[in-house]
Amino acid sequence: MLGMSSRDLREEIYKAASENPALEIVRDPLSSSTESFRNHSRVSAGSADSLQAALESQEDHGETLQQHLMEQLNLSKVSKDEYDLCQKLIYNLDKDGFYGKSLSPQSLLDRTRPVQNLELLEKCMFRVQNMDPVGTCCRSWEESLFVQAKIAGDASPLTLFLLDNHLDLLTPAEPEKIAHNLVAYRKSWHSKSFAPELPIDKLLIDADMCQESLDYIRKLNPHPAGNYISDVSQDEFNAPDVVLKVTKEKGSLTVDDFENGRIAGEDGYYFQVAYASGSLPEIRITKELMIDKENVEKAKQFIENLKYRESTIALQGCAIVAAQREFFMHGTAYLKPLLRKQIAQQLGIHESTVSRLSSKTNSKFMETPDGLYPLKYFFGSSVPSAGGGERISNRVIQEKILEFTKAKPGISDSELTKLLNHEGIKIARRTVAKYRQQAGIKNSYSR
Repeated sequence: MLGMSSRDLREEIYKAASENPALEIVRDPLSSSTESFRNHSRVSAGSADSLQAALESQEDHGETLQQHLMEQLNLSKVSKDEYDLCQKLIYNLDKDGFYGKSLSPQSLLDRTRPVQNLELLEKCMFRVQNMDPVGTCCRSWEESLFVQAKIAGDASPLTLFLLDNHLDLLTPAEPEKIAHNLVAYRKSWHSKSFAPELPIDKLLIDADMCQESLDYIRKLNPHPAGNYISDVSQDEFNAPDVVLKVTKEKGSLTVDDFENGRIAGEDGYYFQVAYASGSLPEIRITKELMIDKENVEKAKQFIENLKYRESTIALQGCAIVAAQREFFMHGTAYLKPLLRKQIAQQLGIHESTVSRLSSKTNSKFMETPDGLYPLKYFFGSSVPSAGGGERISNRVIQEKILEFTKAKPGISDSELTKLLNHEGIKIARRTVAKYRQQAGIKNSYSR
């Protein structure tokens, strides 16, 4: 059961209930009825008819957001890789036109196609964000407002600063108080050691300037996809089997509590890891009498197997979050090298049990505050650091190589090696060349 997708396990549960009179379905999240399994066939047929009617009625309301964006993409002159990636991004958008509750854009890259790298991903996201309606393909409405202002090109430096993760300074929305908040923020920022310069350092902030920014922001659209229907038929592109959910919860936790799925974070919050049953129906032993003991024992064993799957997945999730704590707190640059063997040893289970959930061909995903990630994303090779300390993940190195090549397109592998060594990453030139190729970055001559 560990290796099964939710769809396969769902079928397995219904099969067990049909073959064993001691088992019954008590609730199905995908069904519009909570009738017992004996009426399941009729309910499923009715649900299918209702779904078909809903889909047919949608056609009368005009085109969907995805259709509208795809029409624009089809008129664009782009490469095959760029087209495919833009298409995935478009069908990954939720009903609000954002991806914050959907797959992380990085997970949409096809690693078997070297051209599909982080650089192309940024280009594709920018292309979709520029389509009509402007401001889709963002993580949230706050990011969308910032993107809309950047694309318009007429926003003041103060407005862009406020939209760039500083919207809290607009509370209360009164020009004089906003000006006071900004001055106080600037003073607090520069009280820190080695604090870099802010875009607003040279501005003479006053109430009039703040009123102008406030008026500009009010004209932006926090719901760019509001006039469109969302296309829910995304299975062809993204059908993730979400088995784990990670959320940030308020409260202090000094020690990890795997039993309750809680992992210590920074001051003020911790991470809650939970098994996501999703579309799986709830099952129980029937309360009817006159059922033979053999079927009851089989029913108990089946339910125990389901519970084992849930607890094993949840424990592995806890171990992954604990091992990648810095990643969940601070982002991709802090991803650590992690082997499946390490998780297996920590939990006292076989390595193959971990592999069943995080293999390259598996569709198991973890839902995080930053989007969905395949479980295999958190495992990978590494290189040693120069000081002999913690090893560094190959994904982190690939991102650094991309950063360096974007800043200086003609940089050679030898120069990249020196820069990485200078940052404490002990790596040979041939290894740099390998990681550069894996990231889909051409050699210096081709760039």
